[in-house]
Amino acid sequence: MIPYGRHHIDEDDIRAVAEVMRGELLTQGPKAAQFEKLVADYVGARFAVSAANGTAALHLAALAAELGPGDTLVTTPNTFIASANCALYVGARPVFADIDAFTLNMDPGALSATCASVKGVKAIVPVHFAGLPCDMKAIRAIAREHGALVIEDACHAIGGSYDDGSRVGNCRHADMTVFSFHPVKLIAAGEGGLITTNDEALYKKLLLLRNHGMTRAVSDWTEIPRAFENGEPNPWYYEMQHLGLNYRITDMQCALAISQFGKLERFLARRREIAARYDDVFANLPGLELPQRGLRNRSGNHLYVTCMDFKAIGRTRGEVMLHLRAQGVGSQVHYIPVPFQPYYKARGLAEGHWPNAEAYYEQALTIPLYYGMSDDDVEKVIGAVSALFSGTARSAAAAGRA
Repeated sequence: MIPYGRHHIDEDDIRAVAEVMRGELLTQGPKAAQFEKLVADYVGARFAVSAANGTAALHLAALAAELGPGDTLVTTPNTFIASANCALYVGARPVFADIDAFTLNMDPGALSATCASVKGVKAIVPVHFAGLPCDMKAIRAIAREHGALVIEDACHAIGGSYDDGSRVGNCRHADMTVFSFHPVKLIAAGEGGLITTNDEALYKKLLLLRNHGMTRAVSDWTEIPRAFENGEPNPWYYEMQHLGLNYRITDMQCALAISQFGKLERFLARRREIAARYDDVFANLPGLELPQRGLRNRSGNHLYVTCMDFKAIGRTRGEVMLHLRAQGVGSQVHYIPVPFQPYYKARGLAEGHWPNAEAYYEQALTIPLYYGMSDDDVEKVIGAVSALFSGTARSAAAAGRA
C-alpha cells in the first residue's frame, strides 16, 4: 500500500536518537534549545519555542496572545480542528472566514467581511493549507484594521516561502508562527511543535507557559525573602508566576528533528518533483481539477490535493477510495470543514456559510505525496488515478508518461 503520507527515517536519525538515549538527559537537556535555534535561523525569526506537538503550540500561542472569554479568533473552515480548537481551549470564540477556490487558503476578502461582521476579533489564524503560504501581507493589513494579532498556522509549511521569497515563519507579517513535526509532515520528530516570533515579550511568555508557568531565572523572582539567603539565590528555588502547562518536547524528539532538518531541502526537492509530475499528467484529465497548480515552488508540498468530479466518474468518493485502495494506492480527505463537526454544529454553526470551502470538500481527495516514493510508486498512483477517468483521459496520461 502506498499511503497518502509517510515519514522517512534513516540510520543517521536512529543514531541521533540512540545517542540521546545513552546519555544522561532524555528531556530538559540541550537538544530543545539546539533545535529551536536551528529553526529560527533557517526561517529568519528572532526566537523559537518548541512544544510537545503542533496543537500544544497553537494552544500556547493563544495563551500568549491573552485570548479569553469575549474574544474572537478568526480562522479557516478548511483546516484540521486544532486551528479552531485553540480558541476554545482559552474560552474564546472561533469563527470562520471562507477560502479562495484555487489556493484553498483563507480569502482576504472573506476575512475582511468576517472581521467586520463579528465583535471582539483579537486574533487571526491563517492556515497555509497543504504547504502553500497565504497572502500574509493582505491578512496582516486586515488584522491591523481590527487591532488583532496574527498567528500563522504553518503546520503544513516548513520550507515554504512567501511571495517575496522569504521563508515561512520569519514573522514579518505575523506575531507568531506555529509549526508541526508530526510523522506525515516534511520532517518528523515523532510528535513535536514549535512557535517562532520576533517579539521578545511573547517569547518569554511562551517559555513560561510551556513549563507550568514557572521560572528559575533569578532576575524574574518576586518573592525575595523566600528566594534569597544572605543575598544569594537559594539553589532549589523557583516561582510559578502564571498558570502554565507541561508542553515540553523531549530531547529524543529534538534529536530526531535535528537530524531530519539536515535533510529538509532534499525532502522538499523530491516532493516538488513528484508534485510537478502529477501536475504534468493530471492536467490532461477532464473532471479532475488541480488546486494550487503553478504554485508548488513556494509550497512546502505537505499534501497533494485534487478536486474530482465524482459524478462524472460515476462513483462516490468512498467508492473511489476503496477502488484505489484495492490497487495499493492510499488516499485521504483534507479536510471535513470544521463547522461540519458535531461539536461545532452544537454550538450553533450551520452549513451554507462558506461556499468555497464547502464546494471544495465535496470534491476533495488527497493522493500520495512523500519523500520516500519511488518513481514506480509515482507511476502506479498516476495509473490508478487516470484509470478512474475516460479512455481519452487514460490515453493522455499514457502519452504524458511516454
